[in-house]
Amino acid sequence: MNSIPTLTKPEEQNPPTGKGWKPELDTAPLYLQVARHIENKVNNGDYPVGSLLPTENELAEALGVSRQTVRQAIGTLRNKGRLSARKGVGTRVEAGFNPERTRFIAHSRAELFEIAAETEFVITFKEEISAQGRLAVDLGCRPGRKFFHMGGIRYPTNRSRPFSWNEVYVDARLSAAVKDIDVARSAIFHYIEQYTGEKIQEIEQDIKPMALTEDIATRLGVKTGDLALVVTRRYYGSGRRLLEYAFQVLPAERFTYTTTLRAEN
Repeated sequence: MNSIPTLTKPEEQNPPTGKGWKPELDTAPLYLQVARHIENKVNNGDYPVGSLLPTENELAEALGVSRQTVRQAIGTLRNKGRLSARKGVGTRVEAGFNPERTRFIAHSRAELFEIAAETEFVITFKEEISAQGRLAVDLGCRPGRKFFHMGGIRYPTNRSRPFSWNEVYVDARLSAAVKDIDVARSAIFHYIEQYTGEKIQEIEQDIKPMALTEDIATRLGVKTGDLALVVTRRYYGSGRRLLEYAFQVLPAERFTYTTTLRAEN
């Protein structure tokens, strides 16, 4: 497909030893994997709505992780409205989470990991392309530079319905990091970091509105011309080398965008 018009720490390395669960190594920070595990147990009824979770110490011992990891996982679920906490009472399971209304615009690198851990990027095409014309302008590169281009639908993990169309351009010299992936359950830039051993230094994010084209609207099951936002990200390595360019098209009805403003001290 063509580019759309311009609008566009690591944690603990030792795996948990808790029975019945182990992390998907290297796919996401450990606390996010623990959060996902707890949430699955809530969805399965092991932790019913209104009940109290085991204590942080109990969860840490059961899963074979640190109490700090459990605390981060619980904090993630509290931010999503799935858990609440009261001093002297404990952590309570709430019913107020809807996976299709979670905000999918990130404010930080950690939130990009969180989004990827909560979703699946099902890749439907892959190709090597040479950036020319408008695409070279969008990518901010010289004409003729080679990229590995792939695209597909990003789904909630329950695959209930698609909520965004995603396309990614990876420096062709790094294509081995992603070319064999058909379903990405981690951020694409994380695969690149694993492959190169180099941490992404900067992520530049732009957010602009657009009217959905017929092709993308059909893929997402919405109407042509419906309002959407396009989130474009450029991922830079050392020396501000462009390693990845990606955009995500989100129909307006399928996301919320929330910010919190606090008074300065």
